[in-house]
Amino acid sequence: MPVQQYWKRSLWKYYDDSVSSEFLQKRQAIHVSTLSVLSFIGRLISGIGSDLLVKHLKMSRQWCVFAASLFFCAGQLAGAQVSNPHHLILVSGMTGFAYGMLFGVYPSLVAHTFGIGGISQNWGIMTLAAVVGGNIFNLIYGSIYDRNSVILPNGDRDCREGLACYRTAYWVTSYAGIAGALITLWGVWHEKRVMAKLVGKNNNHAHAS
Repeated sequence: MPVQQYWKRSLWKYYDDSVSSEFLQKRQAIHVSTLSVLSFIGRLISGIGSDLLVKHLKMSRQWCVFAASLFFCAGQLAGAQVSNPHHLILVSGMTGFAYGMLFGVYPSLVAHTFGIGGISQNWGIMTLAAVVGGNIFNLIYGSIYDRNSVILPNGDRDCREGLACYRTAYWVTSYAGIAGALITLWGVWHEKRVMAKLVGKNNNHAHAS
């Protein structure tokens, strides 16, 4: 069962034990749609926004990654706090928007950093990071959920503790988001430093000639 389904089922069953499987499936579809729509909007905004940052404000595209990190953090913190399942849409919305912002600007960052020549290979390697990280966090989530679950007669695990079933997992991903934001700030600083050195060298060559 996907992580999102565990998460929503646990909270809904704790909030209202009478909800049916059909109801949960409909709510799941709503969250998937919300995540997809907000991801599209995030890609659109980061694509246009990163061009504005570079061309008009002379700033780094990495600020879009920093903004995405903040939305990731907000979404994960919401996941650790929301106890009313009607408000879970906030978690799906912010997470989808953050993913959209991140993947909307990342191809440009990869091309800028490594050059156009090997963009396919470099971009492929970058996207593998999401697969590896996603699986690691899924394992962490599963371990936390299982620890708070009981084993049913049919062998399945079930948790009826609501938010307590998985809250710790969202604290872990919140800290990961904060770490990502800090690393991005370092990247902005490092890029600015490198560009300043290049400008200084070009000016020295110009004066020498």
